[in-house]
Amino acid sequence: MTFLESIASIPSVLERMVKTRSERMEVLERHLQKAESRRVVFIGSGSSYNSALAACPLFDRVGLDARVVYPNQFTTYTELVDTEALYVVISQGGSTKLVYEAVEKLHAAGCPVCSVTADLEAPIARACDVSIEMGCGEEQFLYRTVGVDATIVTCWQIALSMALATGAISTAEASAMDCELLDVICMLPDRRKQALAWYEDHKFSLMRCRYLMFAGANDLYSVAREADIKVMEMVPLVTRSFELEEIIHGPQNAFDGSGGYILFARKGVDAQKAQGIAAFLNASIGFCSIVGEAGSGSRDCVFQEASERFGLLEYLTIAQVLAYKLADDHGRDLTRKLNAGINDFVSKVL
Repeated sequence: MTFLESIASIPSVLERMVKTRSERMEVLERHLQKAESRRVVFIGSGSSYNSALAACPLFDRVGLDARVVYPNQFTTYTELVDTEALYVVISQGGSTKLVYEAVEKLHAAGCPVCSVTADLEAPIARACDVSIEMGCGEEQFLYRTVGVDATIVTCWQIALSMALATGAISTAEASAMDCELLDVICMLPDRRKQALAWYEDHKFSLMRCRYLMFAGANDLYSVAREADIKVMEMVPLVTRSFELEEIIHGPQNAFDGSGGYILFARKGVDAQKAQGIAAFLNASIGFCSIVGEAGSGSRDCVFQEASERFGLLEYLTIAQVLAYKLADDHGRDLTRKLNAGINDFVSKVL
């Protein structure tokens, strides 16, 4: 399997997850019958953090409070534990050392913990009170891709389960959202093909970039963060990501022609802002592309998303293809680690 084929496998994985939501969330729903909560705290690093962050707006939309913290922040510096919140730890490999320590800290405080892992036999899953399978299985590549989409969908399903438990939504409303999500999933093959074509059209400009900056607002900020980490680890290339407004609060002083700029933006309140930033960058600095509904220029990757609520998966597909193509054209072997010797000095796993 190639990395592109791994990206292509995502829709079928997600479709299966959506169609089995009730079974996947059954263990959590049994827990929520005994300990209903309107707040959730996600704990995870890297892509796990980004995936949870992507899901937070849906929690808000169904009347729930959600936030994300890094494992080191929680285990080392957090003193107060919210005993009324549902804590969800995320680790695709299931053996991240600090995530495991977070579980121990929560148990010491008397809090039950829910895990999201790719393997229910992983140490973190076995240590938790509620264990949910991520849904992605074992990825063949080092750089988490299928697991990112699967984690986002799992977090959305946690939101639906919590909202059902509190009465914030009805069973019919949850089913309607499942259908809406399936509509988005059906569009992912088209986005993959579109991303490949867009990349080829702008390959010269993208390949000459010495660094890339990504930006997005609301849930699309999480897409910018994930594009950032994927390009940095896969190409590798120096990258930065910003909330859309924040990219013009200081970072604009670092704009120069050796960089490339990708803005994830849909129609609506931030469209004019994204268009203004892109117009400035293309006129005065260098290469900038708007990805999504807000785009209209020749450098943009424009599409009509199937659903604003779940459409970030379409934007994420563009980011995944971009990272893969840049890595491939830079001659990277995506089965090999870089700087693996760091593990001789510091370890992040049990």
